[in-house]
Amino acid sequence: MSNLTAVLLGATGGIGQAIADILGKNGLNLVLVGRNEQTLRKLGEKLAQRYPDIQLQGICCDLAEQHSRNELLGALAELNTPIHYYINNAGINDFSLFSQQAQEMMEQIMLINVVYPLQLVQGMIPLMSKTQPSQIIHIGSTFGSIGYPGYVSYCASKFALRGATETLAREYAKTPIQFRYFSPRATITEMNDANVTEMNQALGTKMDDPDFVAQEFYLFLEKNSQSYQVGYLEKIFVKVNQVLPHIVSGSIEKDLDTIYRYANRDPAAYNTEQ
Repeated sequence: MSNLTAVLLGATGGIGQAIADILGKNGLNLVLVGRNEQTLRKLGEKLAQRYPDIQLQGICCDLAEQHSRNELLGALAELNTPIHYYINNAGINDFSLFSQQAQEMMEQIMLINVVYPLQLVQGMIPLMSKTQPSQIIHIGSTFGSIGYPGYVSYCASKFALRGATETLAREYAKTPIQFRYFSPRATITEMNDANVTEMNQALGTKMDDPDFVAQEFYLFLEKNSQSYQVGYLEKIFVKVNQVLPHIVSGSIEKDLDTIYRYANRDPAAYNTEQ
């Protein structure tokens, strides 16, 4: 993969930094995109020390601001180099019961996780390599295939992102651009607060280290599949949910009391015995 260029949106998050490291290790030139300028600079300096032979650039972008998204596309157009991989790792989450989630948060989750990334993809398509096959990859979630209590808005956004990626893959099937979807399971990152971590521990849910997710992502890059689900049991769960969803519903229902306990911000608001 030497002499290929990857643009990584959401590079400063836990999974983003791990992906940036494994791509740099394998010789890809990197354009790192993140919201926090200081974190972005530190990440660039660390990667430059580890992998001095690759080309590195950092671009600060606040996905929620249209002018910032426009500036990002302008900066990428000025790179004067073909882009072989565009990896969208941006996203937000809010673990809460649906009845208690602020409507403003619902809107932000859909905008940040779906609308703005798709708008950026529109602008990215003309910038992708014309001479070699290129890939536009969205980092999704197991919750983009399985609806899970406490994550209504997040699941809705990831279902939408997965559907959009699948549709784009078919719409652009006769072009050099591949559209792909990579789906991690629960991961130890700042996106998952202490409540989520404690709930997963109580349920016996495995949480991956970001470095493991990055290794799985690199394996995905070497495959031809349109999508990839991390975790053997999760792969099975997703398949069962497609054909026999009542079995998955029954399995999740057994955990509802635990999920309510950790997702509930107002203990008086929910009575699980009703």
